Amino acid sequence: MKRKLLLIAVVLMCGLMFTTCDFLLDLFKDKVEEPEVTLESVEFSEISFTGITLLSSIKVKNNVSVDIPFPKIDFDLNILDIDTPLLTGSIPSGGTLKSNESTVVKVSTPFTYANLINLISAMTDDKKENPTYKINLTTYIPVQGFGDFSFQFSHDGNIPQMRVPDITVASRPSASLTYSNILGISTPTGGKIDFSLNVKNNSNIAVLVKDLSYNLKIAGTTFTGGATQKPNLTSKDTGLLTFSFPITAANITSIGLTVLTGGNFNYELTGNYMFGLDFPLVKELGDSFTLRN
Repeated sequence: MKRKLLLIAVVLMCGLMFTTCDFLLDLFKDKVEEPEVTLESVEFSEISFTGITLLSSIKVKNNVSVDIPFPKIDFDLNILDIDTPLLTGSIPSGGTLKSNESTVVKVSTPFTYANLINLISAMTDDKKENPTYKINLTTYIPVQGFGDFSFQFSHDGNIPQMRVPDITVASRPSASLTYSNILGISTPTGGKIDFSLNVKNNSNIAVLVKDLSYNLKIAGTTFTGGATQKPNLTSKDTGLLTFSFPITAANITSIGLTVLTGGNFNYELTGNYMFGLDFPLVKELGDSFTLRN
């Protein structure tokens, strides 16, 4: 406590006196503990089909016996071995960090796939498909009278390139009817409709088909449902999802027997899909789709 009060007094004196008080500050430099700065994590915090955000977390602990300025952080994000950074920037200093307290500074670096593709267009196909990144971070913490403390960190990894999947009809909707003998007449009383979809993963990472729901419209009648299968799809892999649902006599009446038994009836298929992703901060990504014959 005494050393803290004395250090504060020396710093204040040096701020008020006409001289720099270098001789006094030198006496205390060996007593001052540097701030502790660590790179806590680098994760993807946002992922879409158009771009991605890399989030770096830097933890700063103030071991100095007086408040210090909030750190300034410079960063640059490089792709592959290209000299020109994809992104450069700075998180300005602002406010103060209390004595013996810690804080975590977040550095967000968003970029679009369009900018990424422009940068790596001259690369080989393998590098374009599986680009790597390296982010460099430099943290500056000025402490009055003791100079600037600086800390440098680097982290590298692979960039997931998420692309909209191809969802196509593998087998078009078709009806199978059941008949009962009513008053000597064979009458359709129910049945089912079957169809299947192909889902192609166009991204450069594996995904889980976490959910796929649909609305199937036939002659003004809409049926809803969802997938029970949840296939894992590696990059460029295609999975087959099959669907089957019952129809009633009322459905047959509303749609029309001739439509259902005619074979290639018109339909509209809309829905939503959700991919499961294996990232700590991003667990899923989805969108809607529409198919018509």
